[in-house]
Amino acid sequence: MPSETKNNPNKIIVFIATLICLLLILVPMPEALKTYKPDWSLLLLIFLAIHIPKEFNLGAAFLIGLLVDVAKGSLLGQHALASLLIVFLVTKFHLQLRIFPLLQLTAIVCLLIIMYQFILFWINGVLGISSPFQNYLGPVISGTIIWSIIAKLLSQLFLYTTSKK
Repeated sequence: MPSETKNNPNKIIVFIATLICLLLILVPMPEALKTYKPDWSLLLLIFLAIHIPKEFNLGAAFLIGLLVDVAKGSLLGQHALASLLIVFLVTKFHLQLRIFPLLQLTAIVCLLIIMYQFILFWINGVLGISSPFQNYLGPVISGTIIWSIIAKLLSQLFLYTTSKK
């Protein structure tokens, strides 16, 4: 194994960012804003799949999804499956997504969050779990708004092995 991949600080940053995302999932919010709580882990997964796809794979996305399931107390594997499908799509097209301007990338991320929420909605529908529509729409709105901030913040932390342009 080359020394550049063994001593790569990106793994430590990913681990710390994942812990922060899990803590943000557990932080209670006021009742008025509870439906607008963004999917922090999904935003992190999308960023990682776009910018460092060689160091971040589908297994890690599935594991983070399982941790989100445990943290939220939802059906085990629900967020893991949705995260896995979204990260697969993003990883497949990461070279095209990497060159998009921030506004266009934000629109793509909005579509990805909608797809993620639809997968969760579909799984809950199959199981007969009903929940209001705003529980699915709220994270789409807040995640889209927060994406540009998270992308700018995280892009300054990671060391890239290939050019971003």
